Amino acid sequence: MYKKPLSDRRNKRKKLLYLNKVSLSIMGVGELTKLSVSEILRAANHDFINQLQLIKMNLDLNRIDDAKKIIENYCHQYKSYSNLNKLNWPKTVEWIQTFHYRFPSIEFLLKSHVAMTPSVKKDAETVEYLEKTIQHVSPHLDPYSEHRLLIEVEATERWVKITFDLHGKWDVEPLRDKPSDLEISTEKETCNDWKYVLNFKE
Repeated sequence: MYKKPLSDRRNKRKKLLYLNKVSLSIMGVGELTKLSVSEILRAANHDFINQLQLIKMNLDLNRIDDAKKIIENYCHQYKSYSNLNKLNWPKTVEWIQTFHYRFPSIEFLLKSHVAMTPSVKKDAETVEYLEKTIQHVSPHLDPYSEHRLLIEVEATERWVKITFDLHGKWDVEPLRDKPSDLEISTEKETCNDWKYVLNFKE
């Protein structure tokens, strides 16, 4: 697949990171940035057009397999978003669905395997900790590095498991303040990788 020159990609990352910092400075670190419906729709439409342009570019270059791959990835992501709604945790679902628009410098990937709507309810506590962790690291992201966050949600009627897996480069001390009402298992926390798992059981 065609890639832009490294200098162009770095400039784009610096611009996106700047937008992240503007958002944080306006809202204040520790506050949940709320987007209006019009802002979300505008961002979603812009993202959709970008995907179409990328598909068209690959077709123009006769890269049929690359174009198909983009379509497959796009469809897979939206199937994951659709499955996520079965979680019935509105605040957490909204946080995940709008993450890409609030933090555009971080590539976002969702994997959702919600078999049934869980009886356990930890919606507010979950979104509060997710937001706390991302705002802890976001102002300190390296503008010359690529950043990628994978959120994986698994759930049955009796339990919920949410994995936060961030890769990139940042310069900030590990987050020490962890709430006592959440079961948090930290698997890795360095200046390049941060992975933890939230577990909830009935």
